[in-house]
Amino acid sequence: MRKQDDTTFLALLGLIAEGARSICVGLHITAINFFRPSVCERYPRRDGKPDWQPRPGYRGDFALISDAERPGGLRCIACLQCQNICPDKCIHITPTGKGKERHPKQFLIDAGLCMYCWLCVEVCPVAALTMTPDYETSTDRPEKLIRTLEQLRERGKEYPEPLKVEMARADATSVAPTERRGD
Repeated sequence: MRKQDDTTFLALLGLIAEGARSICVGLHITAINFFRPSVCERYPRRDGKPDWQPRPGYRGDFALISDAERPGGLRCIACLQCQNICPDKCIHITPTGKGKERHPKQFLIDAGLCMYCWLCVEVCPVAALTMTPDYETSTDRPEKLIRTLEQLRERGKEYPEPLKVEMARADATSVAPTERRGD
């Protein structure tokens, strides 16, 4: 004797109707979002301004801040804190000298490995490392993504002080002080 299928004609029509409804809902959401103004800036559209700069909080390429009075001409004291905190291990420093004469002999940052988390900039005790608003850093060869001491020094001449990240912190402003402490 043959078993009857559990699927009846009405159940099949119900599945087809549910599928059509979900497609209509998806198309409705797509249509609504199609006409909303965009939140992101699409590269290379820059609002027609030749002096376009990224928004505050953008983390671009790296620079080492110069200091003519320090050995090596850099503010960096080669403490290796940025190298140690980097989650991607993309910073490599070879220090030279002792005490107040200590400075980097070699300073390499592999921008191809970096996730631009800003930890290296935050941990620097002398504010020697910064990220710049440079946004055109693409290249055709991975070797060109490795920033050397000379490149970082040259870029750092444009920045006398490290740039600050000015990001809105909704969690800090919308929560009452007693709630933040966990009381």
